[in-house]
Amino acid sequence: MKKIQHLFFTLIVVVFSTIFLSSCPGFHGNQEIPAYLHVDTFLLTTNYAVEGAASHKITDVAVYVDDDFQGSYEMPATIPILERGKHRLTLMAGIKLNGNSSTRTLNPFYIPYTIEDYVFEEAVIDTVVPTTKYYSLDDSDIHFEFMDDFERQVTLETTAYSDTTIIRTERDAPENWNDQYGNSHYSGYIWIGDSSNFCITTDAMVLPNQGNSIFLELDYKCTDLFKVGLIANVGQEEYIDLVYVNPSKKWNKIYINLGPNVTDAINAVSFKVFISAFVDKGQEAEYYFDNVKVVYRD
Repeated sequence: MKKIQHLFFTLIVVVFSTIFLSSCPGFHGNQEIPAYLHVDTFLLTTNYAVEGAASHKITDVAVYVDDDFQGSYEMPATIPILERGKHRLTLMAGIKLNGNSSTRTLNPFYIPYTIEDYVFEEAVIDTVVPTTKYYSLDDSDIHFEFMDDFERQVTLETTAYSDTTIIRTERDAPENWNDQYGNSHYSGYIWIGDSSNFCITTDAMVLPNQGNSIFLELDYKCTDLFKVGLIANVGQEEYIDLVYVNPSKKWNKIYINLGPNVTDAINAVSFKVFISAFVDKGQEAEYYFDNVKVVYRD
């Protein structure tokens, strides 16, 4: 009797499995061994005279094959691609918006890197070194609304609320930000101590308020926290806090998204970006800044 029950149970399992498997969709796509792309970093070049220094903090790469999205990866990355032979490969530069890992996005001001006839080979790991640059002023709607790299003078202004001012460092001082092209020789410097503060601003800017991408780019090195925000001119100055930036012993870069707050300030006729900090009694802090840019696209 037990043998009959076991045989009956086995028969049911076989029949059910046959029906279930036949009703499941088959695997789609190429099931072969993938080709691999390895990407360590992006390189950025600029037209220094109109775009400023080639400073960037590109952290991610988005991959497209024949315009099909393959994924976005933090670099360095080794990326499997289930393709063979010649295809169009496009790599796009990604950043951490507002310095936050949870707000990763493509940089809308950097052009994609494309290889029209890239050859994918099974099981081969091929290293690609993508390059990018800003969209051309002649061929796009990009605007560099404000720039201060401290090479000629300090254009950032000190507000009435500030206890000190920003000065230019000595030429080629070891603390300065510098680039591989020899364009940068100076940085901005602020020291505060003993219950003092600083607040510096850009020039007043007329910015588009239709949901445009508007980024502040800022290189910094500092021993204490500082704040970045907007001053909206709505008949009087309205301060809008945006981001608190943590101290960094080494030069770091942040991209701050100004667009949503500019769009929300529908009655503002102009804007300034402000940078400010405060230290308690008995404390002191140093701040270095460089390559301050406000960039947007219409």
